[in-house]
Amino acid sequence: MPVQVVVREAEVTDSPADLALLDDGERARAGRKREAAPFVTGHALVRRLLGELLERDPAGLTFARRCTTCGSELHGKPSLVDLPGWHFSLSYTASLAVVAVAEGVEVGVDTEDLTDADFEGFAGATLSRDEVASFEGLSGRDLLVARARVWARKESVLKATGHGLVVDPSEVLVTGPLDAPALRAWRAEEPAPPAVSILDLDLRTESHRAAVAGLTDEPLEVITA
Repeated sequence: MPVQVVVREAEVTDSPADLALLDDGERARAGRKREAAPFVTGHALVRRLLGELLERDPAGLTFARRCTTCGSELHGKPSLVDLPGWHFSLSYTASLAVVAVAEGVEVGVDTEDLTDADFEGFAGATLSRDEVASFEGLSGRDLLVARARVWARKESVLKATGHGLVVDPSEVLVTGPLDAPALRAWRAEEPAPPAVSILDLDLRTESHRAAVAGLTDEPLEVITA
């Protein structure tokens, strides 16, 4: 049976209403950012979507963090304090925020701006040698789309597992940009997830590509909220 994942995207804005939804800790973190608006938009988006799904006051939701690698509660993947069966993930760029929510399955979402994939060392920073060939023959915008798509797949997996930047993306091998999304191999020292399903997301925002991953062997079904 497919695992339902609710996904919502929002353009980044400098909204006082978004800031008002955040708790004191989130506001403090936002204040330490060079650009606060993406953080504020993203975290308000999380609160609004979870509030709707759980029929709770979004401003009253309480979150905890725990690092998968070191066990610290000062950083790491966030979770709802009193509803551990609900899982969510947030990704944002300078102009777009995307959140994914699922019940009963750990999820990770990632979105990438095409322009952020436009740098000379992309292959060395992101791909394994086995993955480079799948980009041959691509150029211009097609190449940037391919890079952003594959990059988002990798990061969505790492956000679902909670490893984040602890694991090098080149150690997480996914299918090529023209193929259906899937995890091909896990070469990191950290334990591999027992099962992973990945889907590319159809965003309204053409300047970005995104993917969602779930730690399950069941297929994912995306519901756009």
